[in-house]
Amino acid sequence: MKKIFNLLCFISVILITGCNDDDKLPRVTPEATGTFSDTDGQEYPWARYNGIDWMTSNYKGGTPYYEAKDKWDDDLIGIDDKELAIADLETFGNLYTYEQALALAPEGWRLPTDEDWQKLEQAMGMSAQTAAQKGWRGSSIGELLQQDETGSGIHLQLGGYVSVRAGRPMSLRLRLVRSTGYYWTSTEAKGSYPEGTAVFYRSIRYNTSKIEREIIATTEQDYLDNVYPKYLSVRYVRDAQ
Repeated sequence: MKKIFNLLCFISVILITGCNDDDKLPRVTPEATGTFSDTDGQEYPWARYNGIDWMTSNYKGGTPYYEAKDKWDDDLIGIDDKELAIADLETFGNLYTYEQALALAPEGWRLPTDEDWQKLEQAMGMSAQTAAQKGWRGSSIGELLQQDETGSGIHLQLGGYVSVRAGRPMSLRLRLVRSTGYYWTSTEAKGSYPEGTAVFYRSIRYNTSKIEREIIATTEQDYLDNVYPKYLSVRYVRDAQ
């Protein structure tokens, strides 16, 4: 009976204290940190890896994505809860078309290239060979890149994205907030894509420790062939000052 009691106590300790995956992650810290204020007075912290300063919160500047209008001056993006969308913008940052992401970079900053992202991933411990692959890769790298200032400090966020609502003409919808984060790069993909311009992007999810490198079209069509832009999150970078 005493042996059974001791076994139950051991199992209880394991359940309470032994399932923390953070204990298995390597400790990665930036080369330097600081803050930057844009012309709107919004302050953005940054962290330096491999000689590149990364904003460590999603960009918020420009017109809020949910105020975008169509050609009839109606709301372009369907939002079920406007108050929640406003609050989420403060938490997860704004969402941008590819053209907006390129144009809105503050002076001295730029939309990161695919190579910039690969350098960041390698700073987290990913091999150069793995970083150049497509798909979900780098076990633990996505988790490291979601850490706040107590870890890597990059703090990638699950801001979702905006795309065409299936089966509905003239309709865009916000998707996967608090589940997935999608980030533009400035690197266009080589080859021919029926949707037009295509670029590399990164995505992270709440339920995987990896990070995705893939290609996405900057626009898409509904079933009536109306063309709409996609909206993703943005992190800006600059060469170390």
